[in-house]
Amino acid sequence: MSNHESGLEELADRYPDVPRFIILKLDAQRRGIKLTENAFNAVQEPLYRYGRYSGVKGEETSKGVYPGPLILRDGTTVLTSAAAASQFENPYTIDHVEGKFYIHDNGRRIDEVDFTPRPDYYGKKTSRGVPMESIASARPQRIDIQPYRYCHFWDTQDQCKFCSFFTDLEEQRQLSDEKFPRALNVEDIYETVREALKEPGRISQINLTAGADYSGAVPFDNEVNRYIEVLQAIGRNFSGRFPSQLLAPAYTKKQVKRLYDETGLSSYCPDIEVWDENLFKWICSGKDKVVGRNEWVKRTIDAVEIFGKGNVYTNFVAGVETAQPHGFKTIDEALKSSFEGCEFFAKHGVVYLSLVWRPWKSSVFAGQKQPPLEYYVRLVKGLREIRRAYGLTSDNDDYKHCGNHGDSDLERID
Repeated sequence: MSNHESGLEELADRYPDVPRFIILKLDAQRRGIKLTENAFNAVQEPLYRYGRYSGVKGEETSKGVYPGPLILRDGTTVLTSAAAASQFENPYTIDHVEGKFYIHDNGRRIDEVDFTPRPDYYGKKTSRGVPMESIASARPQRIDIQPYRYCHFWDTQDQCKFCSFFTDLEEQRQLSDEKFPRALNVEDIYETVREALKEPGRISQINLTAGADYSGAVPFDNEVNRYIEVLQAIGRNFSGRFPSQLLAPAYTKKQVKRLYDETGLSSYCPDIEVWDENLFKWICSGKDKVVGRNEWVKRTIDAVEIFGKGNVYTNFVAGVETAQPHGFKTIDEALKSSFEGCEFFAKHGVVYLSLVWRPWKSSVFAGQKQPPLEYYVRLVKGLREIRRAYGLTSDNDDYKHCGNHGDSDLERID
């Protein structure tokens, strides 16, 4: 893979059909952000106070709280945590000067930025006394709920090799005054959603995801039962189907049908993680052992019969296909593979989206080298063009509902 690393301005000139804000977003997700002392002090104000914990093992502070997602000047959101700055070698720096936040690259001011305002339900507790922000975390226009906070693929060291989630239960127990059980209480979830919906215009989607639990008579039966119970509790706040997405394993058609028929869920996302068959088996060994790569793909396509075209998604961790020693050696090879996956799924009505890979220190791939920024610019451009050719838009994963995908951000200019 080429060692040449083109910068933001050079790529903005070379790819004028990819807005500079999206290129900045991709690079900030790759490299992370770090707060100066002035900026850290500024985000202690009530408007910005999200929490002490970053979600990454070993990344917490007793000095203050961290802000939520970064917001660029055109409204683009950047989901990268300032709390995780030590995970990155060369993060962007956020400073606070005369009442405004600015993003800097190695001392050079790039642009004015801001952070997502703290939602109204933060700081409140459920009737059981549980802090609501521990039940549902907030993005600019979405809340995320993890009903089960453990992944059983870790039990056999078959976790996805890029993953750092659910490695930190002991640390989270120490950080919280409340118990931190694996499974959330469904009444706490119901009450938190009810409270979050009181803030006018703030929440446009509810997202669910969790660690994998493949127990049951049929693998994942117990997990599906748990999600149904949670979704039914959330559904008590609505009449009929409600704007929601479930990021979960590739279930059998019977299991997916139950989710659709017994709840108000509106979209389903079984993440493929990496398209290449051999790399899937290497990187996602747990998923391969329990389901199998080809069966995973088949089940994803089968779900379209139930949820409908454009309401089934699958994410891949963009760049992880270049991990060594088995990954692609050039970005052209990597892009070709990902575009092949996008077109395959698009033909079957599935929206294939990218997530920027970060080699977290608590993952198997710690220390691996990320692809250059140009890879991500070319990737989001190509993915958006393929989906548009098949009449697909990312309605449940666009810049408002998610904010994590540079390629769905591009749909704003269509």
